[in-house]
Amino acid sequence: MMEDHYHQADRFRWSLNSFLRALKEVVQLVTMEVQQRSEVSTWLKAEKLALSQEPLISLLFKQRDVVVHKSMLKPASKGSVGYTRGRGLKIGLGLPIDPLADSEAAIIRYIQYVAKDMDFLGILYTEEDGGGEYTCVQREWRLEQAPDQELTQLAAQAWERVAKLTLDAATKLGAHVIEPKFKLRDPNHVQFEVYAPSWVKEQLALAKERITKHRGLSTPGPS
Repeated sequence: MMEDHYHQADRFRWSLNSFLRALKEVVQLVTMEVQQRSEVSTWLKAEKLALSQEPLISLLFKQRDVVVHKSMLKPASKGSVGYTRGRGLKIGLGLPIDPLADSEAAIIRYIQYVAKDMDFLGILYTEEDGGGEYTCVQREWRLEQAPDQELTQLAAQAWERVAKLTLDAATKLGAHVIEPKFKLRDPNHVQFEVYAPSWVKEQLALAKERITKHRGLSTPGPS
């Protein structure tokens, strides 16, 4: 869900907060399930202690406690407006993106700026050009406490670690388990939001129209 809603800020943050809760609470559920098996319970206690001391898990468990006891987490967000040919950013302008705002807000901000003058980067594609080039926003989410790695990658690493502990516990209880395979989607798809030329053209026209109206209202009438 974090990948599905990568460019919708509120939905992404809701999915992140739900993930953080599940990450810690699934371990709590496993603990409850093995209470009547003393040898497994003793083993799990030691494993949980080791798990909680791992830097990544410790960080995310603490973020979960913030979510539960204080408020929704607000991760850091940055990105670029530019154009793509379907894979990677060809030309772009890096800028911070408000973690409470959708990615679309970044390109609209650029369009409003361009409408006053010119598209100095040449990234606004208002017509289909046949070359597969589209205006886009590339966005990344990160935690301020772990700024060197993208957030869904951190989440995937943590989930695999917790899943392994859960599967090991199930094996000790006599279950025959199949280890799940977890793979993130291509970041060239997840991190990019591409805009149809017709939409870009419409937004540019609206921005220019608003500027024209504002200038008209600002022009003093005859004395």
